Amino acid sequence: MTTTPLAPWRERGAAVSSALSRPLVGMGLLVGRVTSWLVLLVMAAVLLTVLLNATGINEIARWNDKVLLFGNALTINSITELQWHLFGVLTLFGGTYALHHDTHVRVDLIYHRLSPSHRAMVDVIGHLVLLIPFCLLVAWLSKHFVTMSFLTGEKSNYGGLTDRYLIKAILPISLVFLALGALGQVFEKLTIILDPRKAETDHEVNNG
Repeated sequence: MTTTPLAPWRERGAAVSSALSRPLVGMGLLVGRVTSWLVLLVMAAVLLTVLLNATGINEIARWNDKVLLFGNALTINSITELQWHLFGVLTLFGGTYALHHDTHVRVDLIYHRLSPSHRAMVDVIGHLVLLIPFCLLVAWLSKHFVTMSFLTGEKSNYGGLTDRYLIKAILPISLVFLALGALGQVFEKLTIILDPRKAETDHEVNNG
């Protein structure tokens, strides 16, 4: 491990960056772990749809008062649409978790040949110039179609789910979470840039 002493300002900067990154990264990991359980609901919805198709049942239950998302009845179309939307929620919120674990798609020719500090610089520039602005821009632009869905009372035309605005609102919300997660990674990478010993410590922890 490198033992070269650092300038005091670099040590203080690394400590501050590390402290700022922890809650943001932790939030992204927590959201990813929680939403990962949705895969069980997706599987249950798919299984129920198959069973309903096999038995020829269309309407499962009906009630008088409206229920959020389901309206006045639970039908095979409701379950079918639910599995699509649950998978969408799982994918959108899972992006932050994949980012923190570096399991997202990364296409590069030189990144893995760089030193940890240089890789951190590439990540910081990429997050600040590309990822965070993209997430915030799309989240901002998507507000309109969420608002229109709410004002028009948009729902399925085939007896499926109602309150479509709730589903559409997942897009801007998940992108804001992704932007916050990327910001957490910016602070985390700044810690490595300011204190290269941090990268060596993380490598020993991950491989020890």
